[in-house]
Amino acid sequence: MKTIVVKGEGLTIEDVCDVAAGKAAVRLCDEKAFLETLKKSRDFLLKYIASGLPTYGVTTNFGDSCDNQISLAKVNELQHVIVTYHGIGLGQKLSCQEGRAVVLCRLNGNVKGGHSAIRPELAAFMEKLLQKDIIPVIPELGSVGASGDLTPLSYLGAVMYGEREVYYKGTVVPTMDALNAEGIKPLPLEAKEGLAIMNGTSVMTAIASLAWEKAARLANISDFLTAVTTEIMHGREVPFRRKVSEIKNHPGQIESAEHIYTIVKDSPRVETYEKFLAELGNIGNKGFQKRDKKIQQRYSIRCAPQINGVLRDTLAITRQWIEQEINAANDNPLVDIDAQALYNTGNFYGGHICASCDYLRIALANISDLADKQAELIIDGKFNGLTENLIPYTKDDDPRAGLRLGFKGAQITISAIRGEVQSYATPISITSSPTEALNQDKVSMGTISARKLRDQINLIYLQLGVHLLAACQAMDIIGAEHFSPFAQKVHAQVRKISAFVQDDRALDNEATAVSEWAQTTELFA
Repeated sequence: MKTIVVKGEGLTIEDVCDVAAGKAAVRLCDEKAFLETLKKSRDFLLKYIASGLPTYGVTTNFGDSCDNQISLAKVNELQHVIVTYHGIGLGQKLSCQEGRAVVLCRLNGNVKGGHSAIRPELAAFMEKLLQKDIIPVIPELGSVGASGDLTPLSYLGAVMYGEREVYYKGTVVPTMDALNAEGIKPLPLEAKEGLAIMNGTSVMTAIASLAWEKAARLANISDFLTAVTTEIMHGREVPFRRKVSEIKNHPGQIESAEHIYTIVKDSPRVETYEKFLAELGNIGNKGFQKRDKKIQQRYSIRCAPQINGVLRDTLAITRQWIEQEINAANDNPLVDIDAQALYNTGNFYGGHICASCDYLRIALANISDLADKQAELIIDGKFNGLTENLIPYTKDDDPRAGLRLGFKGAQITISAIRGEVQSYATPISITSSPTEALNQDKVSMGTISARKLRDQINLIYLQLGVHLLAACQAMDIIGAEHFSPFAQKVHAQVRKISAFVQDDRALDNEATAVSEWAQTTELFA
């Protein structure tokens, strides 16, 4: 198992996903300069507080109440107060995987450059939570994305006190039960540390990171579905030639077209444009001739690289933004030990994460819509020369004649999910409204946007699970041996999960299983 070294910089989306999935261990950087920076930052903060100057959230109350100042004797208790009164997260709980990602993102942000001024002991405590897999149970609802993820991150802060619940050894237990089992003593938070834990973007960033990886896989699946649809439709390869997309000039389109072309170039069912024209011939001296073949295909095939290219380019842009946030110091106030200064700031604002998730949901909604149109082409017998609704070839005197409806219901499910997917495309970043006595008067809504991205992606995988069943059914009707080698590999794996539909049967469990397979198979990695 690889080990991720946490030092406030250099973490990637893949690192977050590997830790979340339990594929990577975590170790806090032990370099002398790194540890000295944490100590110097903490020492500066304590001297600053001792000077008597009001320090937000340390010797003052929070938010709109920051005009209330307290004595030094109360600063530690105040950190417990902020953890306690934000314990009003509601709704479904984040998964254990998402919780691991949250802890990693918060630890990395809190140790960046010493800006959060937490004790090295607190950083080590979070490291130990990940090493022992003691993960806070975090409710999904309660964050407006500024001041960061206060309410959900309070559930991480509470674990330091041994409060609330955690995931431990495959179940949910009281935090103290897990700490006692591992011989770990609670570490009550001290000056500013409640804010450092809670006043940041780590929940939305963690969810966005996991969703991004799943969205990147969807781009590959979308390209495959375009390729196999082209094969089923006896199409041509010219829309996928690199030169075509280079003329358009977008890297994502070029990548998508090459992915499709790599599949269809080896397919017996896909013609070159030159061969097609040669077979079509010219009309000679005729003034008009009705051809039985169209010179170009529908947009859902011909424009597929242009459509999926938007998703690929959006993935590239949002990867940059998400990874910058993973490696950001995003709480408040922040310490600058070089300038010997403390800044009251707004780095907890989750605007880039919210925008990333908004843009991805829009691009993914178009992928879902594209797949819906391609499913129509391969299921509706009027367009592909196959059977009606992909039923097996059935003679009129067959006892089952008239009793086979094939993928008619499956197509309705595809379209129903597509419609629901579109409802997730509305930008969440524009839904800000004031809260907390008008102090938080412009908020990012980033956590809501990230959760909606996650949920939308889960829907699309279900949609494409049905779509993959339909594609494999069409391949069997034609003869899978007539398809490209890659399509045959996909077909073989799907057929281990779901057999050819000879007589109608319920496909719900099989479609769900194919959806889950699509999320893990190396074929779409």
